[in-house]
Amino acid sequence: MAAGRCLCGAVSYQASGEAVFGGNCYCNDCRKTSSSHTTVIAYPLPAVKFGGAAKEFTSQGGSGLGVTRGFCPNCGTQMYSKPAGLPGIILLKAGTLDEPEHFKPAMSIFTSRAPSWDQPPSSLPSFPEMPPPQT
Repeated sequence: MAAGRCLCGAVSYQASGEAVFGGNCYCNDCRKTSSSHTTVIAYPLPAVKFGGAAKEFTSQGGSGLGVTRGFCPNCGTQMYSKPAGLPGIILLKAGTLDEPEHFKPAMSIFTSRAPSWDQPPSSLPSFPEMPPPQT
């Protein structure tokens, strides 16, 4: 289970069950929306319940498919993203977790795009682009 909220507390969430995966993303969109990389924790969309309403913005992601990003309309905190390439999955921004020490990233993706001043941790598996699908 994971719980989190935005800076002002207007948008919150509770995620039940186990996370599907989690890690650091260095893609261009994550860099632009966070000034560096984004750390996310993925859950099945039905497992996440929100309090308050996030404002959403959709743009084309690196895959060529849409990515919908949710953020607090009051304080601007990024709360989640929903990539069309991962239907039924929501990526919660790990920085919004109430207890961030309960989460440990498992990988880094799009590392070929990481700036020299924000290199991926050498202790995690890294993928220059999107990792191959699990079979």
